[in-house]
Amino acid sequence: MGSEMSMADEQKSGQGILHRIGSGIWLSAAVCFMLFFYAPLELLFTNQDEFWFDAYILTPLMAIVFAAVFLMSVLVYVLLDRWGKRPYQIGLMLHFIALIGLYGQGNLLTKGLPGLDGEMIDWSLYTGERIKSLVLWGLTAAVIIIVFRKIRRELFAGIVTGVSICMTLMLCVTLLTLALSNDGFAKKPSMSVTTEKMFEMSRDTNFVILVLDAVDGQVMEEMMEERPEYQDIFTDFTFYNNVVAAYPYTKHSIPYILSGEWFENETEFKEYEVAAYAGSPFLQALEAKGYQMALYEAELLLSDGGMGRFENVLANARGVGDKWAFVRWQLIMTGFKYAPYDLKRFCFVNPNAFNELKVTPAGKTLFTPSNSEFYDGVLHDPMTSAEEKRFKFIHIDGGHVPFRYDEDVNEIQNGTYEDNLRACMTITRAYLDKLKENDVYDNSVIIVMADHGYDWDNIYARQNPILYVKGLNEKHEFQVSDAPVSFTDLQEAYARLLDGVSGDRIFDWNSGDERERRFLFHEFLNEDHMVEYIQTGQAHDEKTMRQTGNVYDR
Repeated sequence: MGSEMSMADEQKSGQGILHRIGSGIWLSAAVCFMLFFYAPLELLFTNQDEFWFDAYILTPLMAIVFAAVFLMSVLVYVLLDRWGKRPYQIGLMLHFIALIGLYGQGNLLTKGLPGLDGEMIDWSLYTGERIKSLVLWGLTAAVIIIVFRKIRRELFAGIVTGVSICMTLMLCVTLLTLALSNDGFAKKPSMSVTTEKMFEMSRDTNFVILVLDAVDGQVMEEMMEERPEYQDIFTDFTFYNNVVAAYPYTKHSIPYILSGEWFENETEFKEYEVAAYAGSPFLQALEAKGYQMALYEAELLLSDGGMGRFENVLANARGVGDKWAFVRWQLIMTGFKYAPYDLKRFCFVNPNAFNELKVTPAGKTLFTPSNSEFYDGVLHDPMTSAEEKRFKFIHIDGGHVPFRYDEDVNEIQNGTYEDNLRACMTITRAYLDKLKENDVYDNSVIIVMADHGYDWDNIYARQNPILYVKGLNEKHEFQVSDAPVSFTDLQEAYARLLDGVSGDRIFDWNSGDERERRFLFHEFLNEDHMVEYIQTGQAHDEKTMRQTGNVYDR
C-alpha cells in the first residue's frame, strides 16, 4: 500500500514539475527551433547555389543538436525550479529576452552584415550596425523587464508560452514557404570534384587553362616591371594587359569564361549554369576533337548529370565526412547572423569551408582551390602520360583574400595582396617547369588568366584581369599586347587555339583600336541587382567606365 502511494506521489510530483516549468519548455523549444532548424535551413534555402549539401543531409545533424540543447535547457529549468520559484522566474525572463533579441537580430538587422568572402572584416566600419544592435537588445531587455515587474508571474509565464508557440508556428510556415519556393525538397546529386588525373597529360595535345583568382592586370604589370624575372616565366606567352572581364566575382565569371553566355538575372542561376555548361561551344568543340576533359573548380554546383563529362567529377556516397566540423561551421554561421554585433567577430567563417567536408569517393582526394595544396601537388605528384588529348581547367585561390601566402607559398599571418601575387608567380613557374620537364609543354595550349581583377581600395574596380596565352609549339620572347580585348572574345580565341593559331594572333583587335566593352557589376551578396557598364578606354581606367542605364534585377 505504501509503495503504491509512493509511486503515485512521484508521478504527481513529476507532473507538477512539468506544469511549473511548462513555459520554460515551450520557450526552450522555440529558441532551439529558431537557432538549430530555422536558421541553418533558411540559410540553405535562400542560398541553394552556394552549398553542395541539401536539407536531407543538414536536417538530421541539426536534429541531434536541437535534441541535445533542448534537453539541457529543460534540465536547467528543472534545477532552477528546485532552487526556488524566483530563480526559475528570473531565468525565464532572461531566456525570453534572448528569444526576442535573437529573433530581431537575425531577421530584422541583416542588411548591414559584412560579406563572407574570406576577407578579414574591419569591424570598425560597422559602428552604425553595432549601435542598432545595442538599441535593439537594450529596448528588448527594458520592455520585457518592465512587463515582468508590472504583471503577475502567472500572466508573464502565459505570455511567454503564447509567444513561443506562435513564433515557432510562424517560423515553421516561413520555412515551408522558403522550401517550396526554392526547391528545398530536392535532393542534390552526390558528386565530388576530385584531383583525379590533375597531372595526367597527353603525348598528343593538351589544352590547359590555369585560373589564378582575383589577379589584377594592372597590378601584375607593375610587378613584372619591378621584377623582370617574372617575364622569364612567360617566355613564349603574350600578355594581354588591356582585358575587360565579364563580372566582378567568381560565381558568374567561371561559367561565362567557359561558355560565353551572359547571365542577366532572367532565371535562377543554377538553371543558367546547367545550360551554360551544356551548351558551351568551347566544351562541345573539345569533345568533338576527342579531348578528355577535367574541370578542377571547387564551386561547381554539380546540379545535373552533365557534370559526368569531366573525368575528375566523380559520384560519391551522400553525406558529410566530418560531421562535427560540419555542425560547428553551421553554428558559427548561425551566430554570425543572430548574435549581437559585439559577438559576431567571434563567428567568422568562410562558407567555402563546407566544400572540404563532403564525403570523398573511395581512394580519391577532394579538390580544393588552396594555393599551397596545388603547389605541393606540382612539386611532389608525379606527372603521368596518356594517348588521348587532354583538357584541364584549374582554378585556384591565386590572389584572393585572405592574404596568407609569401613568395615561397608558405602560409603566413598578415600578408598583403602583393604577397599573394608573388606566390602566384612561384606556383605558375613551378607548373610550367613541370610541363617542360615532362615534355608536354610544347604540345600544349596554355592560358594563365584570372576570373576578374581586384583593387584593394575600390570594390568597383574588378574589371581588368590578367591574361597570358601560349599556342601550340609557340616560341618567342615574352611580349605584351594592349589590344582592347574582352571576355566576350574568348570563345573565338579558344576555337583558333584549337586550330593551331599562335597565342599572339587569336584576337581581331590590335593595339590602338577603339572599342566599347561590356561589364556587368554587382556588389558582393547583392547579385540580384546587376548594373551594366561600358569601358570606352583602357581596361583598368575607372574614369572611362560609364553606366549605360541598363540594370538587371531579379
